[in-house]
Amino acid sequence: MSLSRQWSALIAEIRTLDGFADFRRPLTAAELREAATDGPVVAFNVARSRCDAIVVRPNTVTPVSLGGLTAVDIHRIALRYVEAIERHQTHLGALHEARTEAAATPNATTHRAYQRAAHDELSAEAAMQDVLTATLAWLWDTVVEPVFKACGLSGPPPPGTAWPRLWWCPTGMLTLLPLHAAGRHTELGHSAMDRAVMSYAPTLRSLLESRSSTAGSPGGPMLLVAMPHTSGQADLPQVRREQRLLGALFGTEGLTTLEGPAASREDVLRAMRGHDRVHFSCHATSHPTRPAAAGVLLADGLLSVAELAADHQPRAFAFLSACKTGLGGIVLPDEAMALSAALHFTGIRHVIATLWSVEDKAAAEVTESVYRNLFAEGTFAVEDAALALHRAVRELRARSPERPSSWMAYTHTGP
Repeated sequence: MSLSRQWSALIAEIRTLDGFADFRRPLTAAELREAATDGPVVAFNVARSRCDAIVVRPNTVTPVSLGGLTAVDIHRIALRYVEAIERHQTHLGALHEARTEAAATPNATTHRAYQRAAHDELSAEAAMQDVLTATLAWLWDTVVEPVFKACGLSGPPPPGTAWPRLWWCPTGMLTLLPLHAAGRHTELGHSAMDRAVMSYAPTLRSLLESRSSTAGSPGGPMLLVAMPHTSGQADLPQVRREQRLLGALFGTEGLTTLEGPAASREDVLRAMRGHDRVHFSCHATSHPTRPAAAGVLLADGLLSVAELAADHQPRAFAFLSACKTGLGGIVLPDEAMALSAALHFTGIRHVIATLWSVEDKAAAEVTESVYRNLFAEGTFAVEDAALALHRAVRELRARSPERPSSWMAYTHTGP
């Protein structure tokens, strides 16, 4: 009690100082509404009694009743969605191990084990595609389309007009679901990405702070963290392709590369302090019960969310071409501790990430498309990050709408 009184007295004293009158006070509703300056921000109320979307605009806050949505349904569908992805990831890992064993010790036994692993991976992949397709359709019908209609986004924007912007600020188990990819993608115009450019914001306050960040157009070199080979993990052939792409776009003096043994945890953290844009081309991992234990896998181990979040400074851009950088925990889903959200909280305005392990070829294609869009006018237009990703993903989806796993995993967090 004595410490509590000291704390309260200290806060009261700080608030008497010039410029600190609102120190540690919550933002007012009017201040929070400023987060919607460039487009509506959609938060959610998820409860057993009822579920609503809360559409925040500069002058209004409008509730949208989601009568077909229940907390029980969200929990059931989110678990099915995560389990299908994790099951496929497990079989992918088993296939990698069987392939490695068959190459190291080629005989009938290892060959049969490899064939079984390949069959199991294909079955798990097919099952995952079915779950993803069903999840996206359910999200569209139950959550996203009602919100879009309330926001006046009843169809694709007319040709030649600017794309509308919208931010998702999900809560509870909705934080696990891909609101940005919702839709019936075999039906033209019946999907979220056909109607708006979307981003995520962990909180309205984080979106406000990122907009007021001092980091403007990025200057200086891009930091590339490249791990084509990682102990205990499958090789990443797309790393070389991304290296060549960034080298061609940024030039020798515009690119700082930490590769392989040089990409240690300490060296990467040190280098990040001197760069306001970074590209991770490596493996990453999520943790279902301890989100802060997630991170990127470097030469000497895991650089965790907790370590990255502890190093707060304004930066402009991060591209996480790594698996499972956007997926948070299932036990504490409200904790904004996915790697993408953690980096956003450390002061990085724009973070592009993936929700799970993505196919090498698709990952390289999206990366190349994003950067070429950002360099379309000859300079690195970092503030167009969300639009560049939107274009890249729609191009990939156009080729295989029936395989959502190849294009739906990409997210943008930030203004």
